[in-house]
Amino acid sequence: MKITLLLLLFTILPVYSISSANTSNNTLTELEKRSDGIAVILNNNFSENSVKERIRRFTGTGDEIKNVYPGVYQIIFSNGKQESELDLLQNQLKLQTDMFKIVTRVYYGTSKLVTQIPGDEIIVKLRNKEDEEKLNIFNIQNNCIVTGSSTNGIYIIKTGINDSRNAVELSSEYMSYGIFEYAEPDFIYPDKCLLLSIPNDQYFNSQWALRNVSQTLNTGSPFLFQGDAYEVNGITNADMRVSDAWDYTDGSPSIKIGIIDSGIDSLHPDLQAPGHILPGYDAFNNTEGSAVDYGSHGTSVAGIIGAVKDNSIGIAGIAPGCKIMSITIYDENGTTTTSKIARAFDTARVRGLDIICSGWGGGSPSPTITQAINNAAVSGRSGSGALIFFSSGNDGRNPPVYPSYLDNVVSVGGSTPHDQKKAPGTGNEFYWGSNYGEDENGDLDISAPSNCYSLFDGGTYIENFSGSSAATPNAAGVAALILSVNPTLSRQQALNILYRGCDKIDNVCYDADKTYGKWNYYLGYGRVNAYNSVRLAAGVDITPPVIVHSNVSSHSSTYPTIIKANITDQDGTPVPTGGDNAPLLFYQIKKGNGNWSSFQSTGSYLNNGNDFCFKIPSQGYETEVKYYIRARDNNGNESVFPAHAPEDMWLCYFSVGEITTDTRKIPHFTGADLGPTVSPAINFPGFKILHAKITIYMRHTYLNDEIIQIFAPIPNSNINRKCLFSANGGNMDNITGASVTDSAVNFWRSSQPPYLNQTFMPEYSLNGLNGQNAGGPWRILHFDRGIGDYAFFDSVKVTLSKTTGVASASIKLDNPEDSIVNFENAAFPDIVEKDFYIKNSGLVNLNISGFSISGINSSLFTVVNTPPATILPNDSGLFKVKLNTQTLGASNLPQDNFENAVLSILTNDPSKSQFKVSLQTNSPLQSNVRNLNLKVLVEGFYNEITNRNSSDTINVYLRSASLPYSIVDSARSINDTSGNCSLNFSNSADNVNYYIVVKHRNSIETWSSVPKSFVSSFMNYDFTSSASSAYGNNLYQKGQKYCIFSGDVNRDGFVELSDLNQIYNAANNFLTGYVQEDINGDNVVELSDLTADFNNANKFVTVLRP
Repeated sequence: MKITLLLLLFTILPVYSISSANTSNNTLTELEKRSDGIAVILNNNFSENSVKERIRRFTGTGDEIKNVYPGVYQIIFSNGKQESELDLLQNQLKLQTDMFKIVTRVYYGTSKLVTQIPGDEIIVKLRNKEDEEKLNIFNIQNNCIVTGSSTNGIYIIKTGINDSRNAVELSSEYMSYGIFEYAEPDFIYPDKCLLLSIPNDQYFNSQWALRNVSQTLNTGSPFLFQGDAYEVNGITNADMRVSDAWDYTDGSPSIKIGIIDSGIDSLHPDLQAPGHILPGYDAFNNTEGSAVDYGSHGTSVAGIIGAVKDNSIGIAGIAPGCKIMSITIYDENGTTTTSKIARAFDTARVRGLDIICSGWGGGSPSPTITQAINNAAVSGRSGSGALIFFSSGNDGRNPPVYPSYLDNVVSVGGSTPHDQKKAPGTGNEFYWGSNYGEDENGDLDISAPSNCYSLFDGGTYIENFSGSSAATPNAAGVAALILSVNPTLSRQQALNILYRGCDKIDNVCYDADKTYGKWNYYLGYGRVNAYNSVRLAAGVDITPPVIVHSNVSSHSSTYPTIIKANITDQDGTPVPTGGDNAPLLFYQIKKGNGNWSSFQSTGSYLNNGNDFCFKIPSQGYETEVKYYIRARDNNGNESVFPAHAPEDMWLCYFSVGEITTDTRKIPHFTGADLGPTVSPAINFPGFKILHAKITIYMRHTYLNDEIIQIFAPIPNSNINRKCLFSANGGNMDNITGASVTDSAVNFWRSSQPPYLNQTFMPEYSLNGLNGQNAGGPWRILHFDRGIGDYAFFDSVKVTLSKTTGVASASIKLDNPEDSIVNFENAAFPDIVEKDFYIKNSGLVNLNISGFSISGINSSLFTVVNTPPATILPNDSGLFKVKLNTQTLGASNLPQDNFENAVLSILTNDPSKSQFKVSLQTNSPLQSNVRNLNLKVLVEGFYNEITNRNSSDTINVYLRSASLPYSIVDSARSINDTSGNCSLNFSNSADNVNYYIVVKHRNSIETWSSVPKSFVSSFMNYDFTSSASSAYGNNLYQKGQKYCIFSGDVNRDGFVELSDLNQIYNAANNFLTGYVQEDINGDNVVELSDLTADFNNANKFVTVLRP
């Protein structure tokens, strides 16, 4: 699930503003210097006024000086400075040796919202306890002292007076001695920077995360001009179903939840219940008791988890029956350090806490913190393992921040009242999004609601506690309910239940297979569902199946549209394929300017294991389709994809028509240096959007500050802004011609600025624009998160796909019988007439410009009526076809409904300009024949593992044994699963030699190695036993059998590029049924059919003849 990155030593490298950290394996982790501040560490005790007065001699107007930690002051510049300016100021302050011990640069964490100050203390861990004496010698040599230690060889070391080395420099020196597993700075994290909440003073009046009934919600956003709505109504059931879970438990007092944070207001009225709050611990000061909250963050976290229920005041926590414990890691200024964070997790482990909630993160990887977290996760709960939850981050980018991505941590991202991923632009808080995705370190695990009603310090409430800090306690609270039902679960068992109980929300494809099921990079395993997980913990499965589906793209084919989905139960087992619980596809259609039809349903026409194929009927151009998929497990538990369908916001959408694009350019504008900017608008005319692509040309010297969204003219504020770029690129510059589209395969993190002409996936899927009206003003919504750089947008190109508006006819071809006339058991001397109706499912008249009959027995068939020249939409036209078996010249036919001839009808259907109708009978039309028992296998239809052949039509010709090898007779049959077929010939003779020539609809013509003859009207021949049975050994060996080569789709005698192109085009047009491009015989033309064709083309496979 995640890969733990052990960071182990920090070393400064003189490369611009980047420092690097060596690991114990001599790898490097970069630390990025901030340009907006430096820090000083005092030599001794001085008054705050005297320190600030001394520093102000060297700083500018507007620069802020803050005492962030005892003896540590941070200088925050009103504007970012150049490296030369920073060097000058640093050197000036270093001369003040009477007051300042250390003058140091400050650093970003993995989140750019985090500041890290290297003070005068480091943390080291000895490889061997026996080296403690060496450590003492090094300390004496370096004028350092030990200020703290543990029994497992970890020491906190502090530099002496007048030692100007900061912790980064000192850790590098100590690591070079070779006796340490790691050496790292004891970083100072000032001013609550690790708390990943979004402060907000607006209120709303209900707890939608626990029970969403589409109530009116106050979003709390002040950015109404930027598109955020003041009030919204969520989607019913877009919640964690906590109120349903409470029917089984609201928490057990045996489950203890640790909140490692800024503290908890233990006197808050909504936390008052006997024994509810355990005695706290102050990890910052290493003292027992923690009754205050210095920042209200911890109190808000505690409220989501454990606010008392049914006390007639305030709110209800998710698990109010559990006990909660505050472990404070911050001082009154919101400052903490690496060692204090590690101490907090060690304490949580020792005190046997079951759940640990940490709604913060974003610092650089620390081996000390990582080890403390891992110890608690593995050894906590008396060896069962504590469940540890961390915020994924609030940057809105891929991947999550440290430490949430650690293997033993649950990384939690945010979701909205409409069950969207909380990205910039969703949830009516456009200015932040939770981190998502994965990289080599680890990945996002789950999502949970954010922007929630909770408690606030001083006995009050906050109605918009937001950020991934709010999502984290929602997930942790559900985990507490799981353990309340079954406290014997191991950590892995509890996580399995939590993850598998998640709802697969949003219209995204959960197609990645991970440890605990299906996963998506935007939402992890999905949004937590307390009810599902609580019942799973009790051994009751009420969790519905998982539907994995990628939305079908709009296209220009009038053939049926194939919808594919992988469907399994939540534990990976199959779902029913028949009966009332079989999967169904629901769809509705809008033709031209007409109204939407009611929903129709259809079952799968094909399923292979867990893969199901559905078919939406043939449509003419200028047809729109919306659809969703329903699945049930064997217990009747039901899910739909997308979640909340048929809610219109979530339906899948595509259009059929001639597709073109419209590109328009947003002109140059300048984005604000800090805060939001809305660009000038460009206007598109009214049409339905099929696909969107946005290309950005923007200059900015610190891309990590930037959030860029496309702002569409859609009234619904929940879907009208899509995040294109969020806080990527670090301190690097510019975006030059980079495009954003759902069809991309890479995220921004895969490359680096200026991203020249590259294409990337958005920070949140653009498919919510599909099917919306493009008409109106389109703008860029830009948000700058930091001071110091303006954004210069040279241009932004918006490209929208649409149909041309030209409608078409469409011949109905939804099932095989739509193109078959079956004369059943007709035989000599029968004369039979059959009616065939060609149906127009398009929007304009279907024009018939001609028809003809061809094929082996074409002389037997005639059209005896005058077919219509024009067929109206939704009407049909009659072709009356007569079979006269008394007509001379008939050839012998095989059994089982294969065509005697083909009726070809010329039409104006853009995909079926020559519509072919198969004219079939069940039985041979003539007798007195000679019989060939032939065994032949087709490469693409034969499975060497099962030793079974997919039956198909084989055409066989008898040619004379001498030049010019003229065709004497022909016949057609179906080879069975072993390759055997029986063919009857009426124009051949006994004791005359013939070459046997085999043709298949998409295979190479193959000749027998030598001529053969009938004896007493019978002949046997086997092409499968050896290569030498074919002329020129022209056979392909699969396993122990020999097959004729597949791939000659256009039947020109060669397997080459033109065959590949024909298959590729057919796959793009979703061609199905009995067609020559279907190389493997599964009745669906797709890219897998290209494989054999490609291999044989590379071999230059061709016909070999005498």
